[in-house]
Amino acid sequence: MNLFLSKILAGFVIGAGAIIPGLSGGILAVSMGLYQPTIEAVTGFFKAPKKNLNFLLPLGIGGVIGFAVFMFLIDSLFAKYQTEVVCLFMGLVIGSIPTFLKEANSDEPFKKTNWLYIILGFAFAITLVLLGFFAGESGTGAVAASRELTPLLAALCGGIIMIGTVLPGVSTSFILINMNVYKSFMEVFTKFLSNPGQNIILGLSALAGIFIVAIPMLLIVRKVLNRFHRQSFYALFGILIATIVGCVIQEVMRNQAGISYLRIVVLVVLFAGGVAASYAMDSAMKKLELKEGQSAVIE
Repeated sequence: MNLFLSKILAGFVIGAGAIIPGLSGGILAVSMGLYQPTIEAVTGFFKAPKKNLNFLLPLGIGGVIGFAVFMFLIDSLFAKYQTEVVCLFMGLVIGSIPTFLKEANSDEPFKKTNWLYIILGFAFAITLVLLGFFAGESGTGAVAASRELTPLLAALCGGIIMIGTVLPGVSTSFILINMNVYKSFMEVFTKFLSNPGQNIILGLSALAGIFIVAIPMLLIVRKVLNRFHRQSFYALFGILIATIVGCVIQEVMRNQAGISYLRIVVLVVLFAGGVAASYAMDSAMKKLELKEGQSAVIE
């Protein structure tokens, strides 16, 4: 049960990261060591359905909760505390880097050629980040005008969300903001009761977009990860570093007027708390998985 709750918490973090501007649910899954196992569990679900369901169910529950909670909080929370939220999540990412590098080096020791994959991953992700900044919307955190959402556009948004989940470093919120549909897409769910008939159609269209994109992308990513494990993980590490750099750039741009000393202290505490929470959660999950594995062997 404890492992189940730990995975719900991990899923919550990933779901929240999918909606926070500048972050990616995929990169949070990567940093917590859950990216490849999740893809394997989804694409190979029917090979071991009970085992894969036990792995995916708590992550899915946590992901939905995290996405939903931050969907409703995004406007009020980010109006005053965007930098604080981003600092906390950056701590969660950075705190997981040692575990991530251990997984990357599981097949063989570090090689000089790995720097090439890190640079390529970094270049890919930082290009996406800079394109978001140059579009003029992503650094603000708030979204002004918003175009009307149609079923086709909602399906496209769903597909984009899935792309950002499967491809770490792709911030779906940045893309939706620059398409001027971020606010209207969120309102399909946050203001569902205001127009339930239309919002049901838009919500189902978004789900259709997610499922249409999910299967082919997951199969492709699984094949790449299995065939090029070391190269893929170091490219992902470059993407992870670019995501962190992008978050720093975003918050520096947002706080050009300066930050008070008291707020700096709060940000440092939140960042340190994120690092500590990431390390503690990772250690706890590994111990719980080991205990459950030993119990299964005994039985």
